[in-house]
Amino acid sequence: MRDFLRSSVARVWVPVLGLAAGRAYLDRGTDPGDLIYFVHKGEQLLSGGWANTFSDPMLQSGPLQLVVFGAVRNLAALAFVLELTVAVLLLYVLGKVQVGDRIRLLVGVLAVAAGLTQGAFIDGHPAEAIVPLLWVLAGLYAREDRVLRAGALIGVSAGLELWGVLGAVVLLLAPRLKRAFVGGLVETGVVVAMLAPFALAGSFRMFDHQWRVATGTILGLVVEPGTHFDWKLRLLQSALALAVGAAIATALRRSVHALWLAPLGLVIVRLVLDPLAFGWYFLEPEALVLVGAGLVLSRLRNLRAWLDTSSISKASEQSSQGAASSAN
Repeated sequence: MRDFLRSSVARVWVPVLGLAAGRAYLDRGTDPGDLIYFVHKGEQLLSGGWANTFSDPMLQSGPLQLVVFGAVRNLAALAFVLELTVAVLLLYVLGKVQVGDRIRLLVGVLAVAAGLTQGAFIDGHPAEAIVPLLWVLAGLYAREDRVLRAGALIGVSAGLELWGVLGAVVLLLAPRLKRAFVGGLVETGVVVAMLAPFALAGSFRMFDHQWRVATGTILGLVVEPGTHFDWKLRLLQSALALAVGAAIATALRRSVHALWLAPLGLVIVRLVLDPLAFGWYFLEPEALVLVGAGLVLSRLRNLRAWLDTSSISKASEQSSQGAASSAN
């Protein structure tokens, strides 16, 4: 029992997941907005009419996300599934980047308190919180030259929402550019494998959708609100975001902070150039900043420990020299 109480499970996972579960319990009766529409589409995907799931251009969700929604169906259950998933993934990612238990606990509690887990459900777009965390994990795999796993994970993130493909930027953290290219091929293969059946067997109209520039957006200060924003402009927006993310990844590739700063730069450009400004968009930078906070606090703690050790060593050395002088 004593060993359990000293373990990460008792010190980190139980309290954070307990708080997340409590938050989900309170949220279970909340209207989750677009999630209701996604659940209906998920049910269609799991039915005989699956081939026409994407016949509605409004549907911009990925098939993997719809499978989860359609399988669970119950909104109260989804509150627990989604909010706990975000909490688990955040703690797991922090552990993988060597953040200690105390700081993981702090960041996990902060994630619940700041609304990251709650937003994943009540805003109806859980991918906004989950995809950036998958990117960080993929970046870690890329740094370790496990590019097949990294590419597959980014492909999976695109299965939640298609903009997940932009996570390809973290593949630049691989030891060699050729390896990053291999990871990109894997990512492409995963995305094509997920979408091709719908395009071949039914009506696939995801790319027919057009947005309109909304009032109150940064883009709305440059162009007239109401202006059409189609997929060609989405590609331009994505290219600019990728360019910024790639520049950061290249400049910081030897630093562990590239894992969150490169995606963060990409996300910020993407949000600035987006024709819309929904509240759930900000779950993306929030998730990345929480990972960054964990890494920064961890490094500061290690630095402090090193400075304390150095001070003790110097004091001990001076004491030994003083004792030697007295003896002489």
